[in-house]
Amino acid sequence: MKALYLLVLFVLSNTVVAESLQSIEALNGKLFIEVPKNFNRMSIELVELKYPSSRRPSDVLSDETGGITLAFNHTQTPILPSQIREAHGAISKMFHNLYPSAKWYRDEVIRQNGNDFLVMELITPAIDAQIHNIFYGTSVDDRLLLVAFNATVEQAPKWLPIGQEIMRSIEVK
Repeated sequence: MKALYLLVLFVLSNTVVAESLQSIEALNGKLFIEVPKNFNRMSIELVELKYPSSRRPSDVLSDETGGITLAFNHTQTPILPSQIREAHGAISKMFHNLYPSAKWYRDEVIRQNGNDFLVMELITPAIDAQIHNIFYGTSVDDRLLLVAFNATVEQAPKWLPIGQEIMRSIEVK
């Protein structure tokens, strides 16, 4: 009986997630992704505050609080689609060195919608919270594209299933 209850709850929660997402284009139509309807582009001022490094994302969408984010960074780093596995090894090693206390959930290369993606999912420390991160990386126009979904650990019960759905929807044209 408990298994049936969990199955019904899972189906209902996925229905709610699917109804709250809309498809958008990014990178001049080269990328399609499902995002929550209430997400908007984060102001430059808030992006600079939230991402103080020189390697900040090129575009950030967020909920109304700015606490749940979806960041895009189409880097200048050259990478061919055939190099994603190699890049994964280097980027994974960098993340393991940057965040030695991180709790890891995924660290792999997957095939999604016809493209290879490096995927890393981990919890990292921030100044005042623990952040649940889902990173996807792939080649777009022979340059590395990184897409990151972030939510605090406290917000993760609500937002993590939505973030996973968002990331599964990424499609490169």
